[in-house]
Amino acid sequence: MKEIQINSIDCMIRQIKKIKDMYGNQPIWFRGQRESNWGLVPSIQRDGLAKNETYITNDFYIHVNQIEPHAPNKMNYAAWMSLMQHYGLPTRILDWSNSPIIAAYFALEKKREENNDSCIWVLIPRNVNKQEGFGSCVYPIDAFTAQQMLLPAFKSNAKIDDKFKDKVIACHSVEHNLRMYSQQSSFTVHNSLRRLEDICDEETLFKFVIPCKYKQEIYESINILGISRHFIYPDMEHVSKDIIEKYKK
Repeated sequence: MKEIQINSIDCMIRQIKKIKDMYGNQPIWFRGQRESNWGLVPSIQRDGLAKNETYITNDFYIHVNQIEPHAPNKMNYAAWMSLMQHYGLPTRILDWSNSPIIAAYFALEKKREENNDSCIWVLIPRNVNKQEGFGSCVYPIDAFTAQQMLLPAFKSNAKIDDKFKDKVIACHSVEHNLRMYSQQSSFTVHNSLRRLEDICDEETLFKFVIPCKYKQEIYESINILGISRHFIYPDMEHVSKDIIEKYKK
């Protein structure tokens, strides 16, 4: 895996252009993380939560159905998993964005004063799927293949083919959700305890490291480009927070 230091938005764009020149019109995904030493591990696999995954997903299903009249169909595991991820429930998926600027925002939105480096992961999703035996197609998350990867999160006794076991797959988001649309969301689904950085070769995964001394400057550049809380989270609460932030300076 190649690590590349980033000290400005311009530097990041130059590096992305080099990657695009290598891969042409293939999709490239980005994921920002506050700590550069964090691995690519889905939230359900942290803090010992994986053993309770089916309880967590079914509790969410029960409670949301009581308060949301337009909840997804019970068997639409992709829709439920997408909702869980975007409303903070631990899941077996990792968020990615088609936009490097949005990924940079997530890397830098919190605790920029801390003396640690942040990072942006850069993924070639077709290569992931090819390496995992799914071909070069990047599936929508509601496709049969992706649904099979999600099924064990909802049914502890689910019987799935061996080709779906211990695998990771890259999927496009398809849900009607303004937050996902604004964030240009895509996902990797992890039906495996293997870390993505251990699976991918040097032609599939790259790491842009943002040294701590450049974090505030890059964050300010992101804001100048129009990426702020109410863009990432398009609701009245975050509009209010941005207005307060603007005028308290």
